[in-house]
Amino acid sequence: MFNRISKTRLGLAALVIAALCVTIYRARTTEASVNAGLQSVIVQLKDDPAAVYRAKIQKNGGMVNDQQLQSYRDSLRASQDQFLSALKSRGVNFSVDSIDIKGLDGATAATVQYRYTMVLDGIGLTLPKAAVSILKSMPQVKNITPNREYHVALSKSVDYIDAPRLYGSNPNDMTSSATFPDGNEGQGVYVAVLDTGIDWTHPMFGGDPTPPRWGVAPAVAAVNTNQKVAYYLPLAGTIDDFGHGTHCSADIAGYLASAPGDDKIPGTADDIPIHGVAPQAKLMGYKVCAGVGVCLGEPITLALEDAVSPVTLDLQPKPIANVINMSLGGAGTPDDATSVAADNAALTGTVVVAAAGNSGPGESTVGSPAAGRHVIAAAASNDPATGDNTLDVTDGSRTGITAIVMDGSPSLTADLTNNYVYCGLGETPADFPASVSGKIALIQRGSTATTPTLPAAGSLGTGLFTTKAANAAAAGAVAAVIYNNVDGELGATTVRKSAIPTVGLSKVNGEYLKSIIGSDAAGVSARQVRINAALRFAPSIADFSSRGPIAGLGQIKPDVSAPGVNVLSATVAVGAAETNTGTMFDPTRYIRASGTSFACPHTAGAVALIKQAHPDWSPDIVRTALINTASNLREIDRSPKADGLASDSIIAQGGGLIDVYNAVHTKGLMGIPGDGIVQPSILGSYSFGAVPVINSRVTHTETKTVTIQDISGQGGTYSLAVANNRYLEMNGITATTSTSSVTVPANGSATFTVSATVDGNAVRDVTSALEMQFYVVAQTAGGLLRMPFYMQLTPTVPQGGSSLAPISGAGTILVGDNNTQAVEGVDSVSFPVVADAPGAALSATLNFDQAVDQTYPDLDLYLYAPDGTLITSSNNAGGPEQINWTLGPAGTYTLRASGWVSVSTDFTLSGTISRAAQPPALSAIAGEFTDAAGHAIDFDGAYNLQWQGVPNAQKYEIEQSNDGANFSVLGDVDSNVTSQTLTGQADGTHYYRVRALTPGQIGYYVTPPSAPQNITVNHRTLMDITNQVKTAVSNVSLSGGVFSLDLTMTNQSASTYVPYVKLNVIGITSASGTVRLTNADNGGSGVSPANAALFDYTNQLGSDQLFSSAETTGARTLRFADSASELFQFDVNVSAFLSASNGGGSQSAPSGGGSQSGTQSNSALPSLNLLTAKQAIRFTVNPLTKGVTAQLVLR
Repeated sequence: MFNRISKTRLGLAALVIAALCVTIYRARTTEASVNAGLQSVIVQLKDDPAAVYRAKIQKNGGMVNDQQLQSYRDSLRASQDQFLSALKSRGVNFSVDSIDIKGLDGATAATVQYRYTMVLDGIGLTLPKAAVSILKSMPQVKNITPNREYHVALSKSVDYIDAPRLYGSNPNDMTSSATFPDGNEGQGVYVAVLDTGIDWTHPMFGGDPTPPRWGVAPAVAAVNTNQKVAYYLPLAGTIDDFGHGTHCSADIAGYLASAPGDDKIPGTADDIPIHGVAPQAKLMGYKVCAGVGVCLGEPITLALEDAVSPVTLDLQPKPIANVINMSLGGAGTPDDATSVAADNAALTGTVVVAAAGNSGPGESTVGSPAAGRHVIAAAASNDPATGDNTLDVTDGSRTGITAIVMDGSPSLTADLTNNYVYCGLGETPADFPASVSGKIALIQRGSTATTPTLPAAGSLGTGLFTTKAANAAAAGAVAAVIYNNVDGELGATTVRKSAIPTVGLSKVNGEYLKSIIGSDAAGVSARQVRINAALRFAPSIADFSSRGPIAGLGQIKPDVSAPGVNVLSATVAVGAAETNTGTMFDPTRYIRASGTSFACPHTAGAVALIKQAHPDWSPDIVRTALINTASNLREIDRSPKADGLASDSIIAQGGGLIDVYNAVHTKGLMGIPGDGIVQPSILGSYSFGAVPVINSRVTHTETKTVTIQDISGQGGTYSLAVANNRYLEMNGITATTSTSSVTVPANGSATFTVSATVDGNAVRDVTSALEMQFYVVAQTAGGLLRMPFYMQLTPTVPQGGSSLAPISGAGTILVGDNNTQAVEGVDSVSFPVVADAPGAALSATLNFDQAVDQTYPDLDLYLYAPDGTLITSSNNAGGPEQINWTLGPAGTYTLRASGWVSVSTDFTLSGTISRAAQPPALSAIAGEFTDAAGHAIDFDGAYNLQWQGVPNAQKYEIEQSNDGANFSVLGDVDSNVTSQTLTGQADGTHYYRVRALTPGQIGYYVTPPSAPQNITVNHRTLMDITNQVKTAVSNVSLSGGVFSLDLTMTNQSASTYVPYVKLNVIGITSASGTVRLTNADNGGSGVSPANAALFDYTNQLGSDQLFSSAETTGARTLRFADSASELFQFDVNVSAFLSASNGGGSQSAPSGGGSQSGTQSNSALPSLNLLTAKQAIRFTVNPLTKGVTAQLVLR
């Protein structure tokens, strides 16, 4: 498909003109579609359409002739009449959508209702939005799809896919004058092209002005009709007023012609000979898209119906297409109406090829109809006729910047070095300072234009790349560098016939160049840049090419890849609108263009060659042959890129770059057999889907039986191997085959098993999904077969499935400004989404009406991480937008609806996010001491963990970390254990958390971890420091029979002691024997060691809680009961701890987790044996004189 017309190429004007063109061919439905109360839909009914009806009978060995087929279609139409009557009886006011088909003279040749019986049992209806729920409730209804908007999405490329090896030896075989071509050039094959039409007068189609056979009227086909474009059904106007359909048709089947080279002048020495992949194939043109490439689901489905039907819409005999090319698409799933219609078209025996889409490089961007189960989806690789350009800042501050030459720009044949000037948006000549003359113009992508309405459409021209480049050239610039205004490279854009080289840069690199201009932001840059000429071809999938996986993960998409970047081919000389870069017209009638639109016809042309060689091959066989014989993208010398991370991913390239010669000559097929109706009869790729195995704590294997079928009549032995594409290099992820080789008998088959194994214990704590991708390779003397496999590895989920929380929201985007997201509530609206645990699964859909007040709005959906960085986005041309993602860490994410093109567009946001099970609750860890900051301190490396359990737990897993961030498993305990004693822990801070292991869909479901708790181990030795302190007494008093004094201590040693620092009174003597302490921390009387009175001085230390050398503590008050006011003495013992790191002994624990047991106990705080204390400080007290003396004594 052409690269997202409304997005990359057209900006604001495109969609407006699209709406103008739609009214031409949807005159009977436009009024409904723009009325806010009405909606146009395609209703699928439950009966089998004729294509499925015939396929089922043929599968069982029966036959259905054309008369029987038509009779069945008539019966479906009668059933549809009954359905419409039932709908009317329910009080629903509706109309059946229809189309006026024009003849060559411009008059209406026929009026046809959008009623389908061949590829769908369906009807296009317009009805009140409120009545859609009634429609859904009717028993005959299978599915309802909005009549969505879709968009149209060669000099060396034909050789690159190995087509010329099939051609005959006569060069004349490539031309319209060939009489008896002797090779495979597509002879006898009809290719239907659903697009913007075909300019049948173009030299690449023979230059014959004779019109083709018209799809309706006259009743009898004219004898003198165009011999190349054999059939034509205009459902959106008459001629190709865009150029896209003409380009695609020439890619498929264009005759040999000469396109002008860089001088843009035909008939000169630099002309380039080009032809299509299958130059002798015949074309059937279906104009289903308007003049700027906007197409609607109803005419697309009608064209599919007609292409595979043996009769026209007015029941006249007509050719049946052997191949259908659909270089168009939009958002959608395998169950959308266009996908289903394309699938059913394939069931008739017609091979359907569709563009993968131009919404890359984000994942899950392949839409409808490419998502169809029987459809070949083509991704776009770069063309070997082009190389990569780069840009360097010449001072070396930044080099190797990707610089993508825009379509229509002159080639850069030599390096271009110069200063540059910033020219803003470059929309008008006034944006270009005089200083840009002779320099490079640096221009930002975007426009100041507001969203237009239809009457203003013809006057628009701002924001277009063509205008920017033309203004730069007029100002005297020697080149233009346009940088993106959204994240990502600026590729696959067009400036039509630019007079100066024009390249696109990413936003980050463009903003960097702007930032280093110098003090005068509007002046000439202080540094120079060099735009480097492309030196060599480097094969890669185009950045814009849509990636898989598709919704539901049922198949690998895209299927294959083909050239689609900067492809030179035919176009129309005059287009719909001179100011609109969306049209591909060029006066020379040739143009280079990029998009999966042009990979698609390369693939369709290849299919035409295959169908000529093997007319009996079914669409499923053709598809599998193309996948099996494809390779990783190839260098110019045909050597493929190495497997593994060096190659493009399977979800980007599918089977790889097609090789049509090898596809035609393959001796076998490798794939998965199916029923041939719902699933392909054989499919050369396989998706295991999503497998919730990460963190499952078990090794899990998914298996699939693969069949190799001989189609050569020779048989052979195939050696089997697995080639990594992604993640087999990761520990715990493997893929194997059950045998190293298989022998396939002639015309027979053999099977083997492919196993994809994941160790859910090794692959753990991965907070996002992993996409395991690999090829199974079967090698025989006759060739090589490759089969891609895909498995999405997701975090484990509970046995009964995760609980889901709804995502819902609504709002209005007032202005569309190319996703600038400048003003919240105006051009964008944000919605916070809370992930309560790592790895939450998010699914969100943005819906909006695609016809509002006679404009065609386009909104996009973005997902941002808690730190504000962009994770992914959905940027379909039109809607709906959908994001399915496995989130990273827990936190608040943001979904943002953003306006690309909008005029007060209402939207709704819906979806779900998974919720985690409740984790265990780990209690705070008790230590021997709590410091001033509240941290628990343990003295001997032995402590206890305790937690509150959770229902259904089968085990608890204890994790430990030394930094609070990187946790490792310490061990697990049974479900009846909710505590754990750890011993022998080393000095340092240790963090712990606990998870519950409950039954999972695979292995265990591992809950999120508990909130972490920590404890600091500081091994300490208890020391008697009585002889190392000096005491001081103050505030002595006697009152009411209570004697009190304040006591401080000074550390007279060279050591630094750590808590606890304690003073114990271990003896009191008096004449009466009644004096005792009344305020001890422990309530002790102090009269003996057995009744010691404890005074803790820890809180009397400084803020560092260290008892340093020469430090004096704060005072503690000691109160004695001395009712007789008699003299007495008391002895004290002082103790403190010495840290092991300061010489306090060797008590370090061995490395590792230490011993574990299931008992619940804390080690007792170490203490001195006061009964055997050998020394004390003895205080002598005279209460009456308040005299207190102290001396060190031995006991």
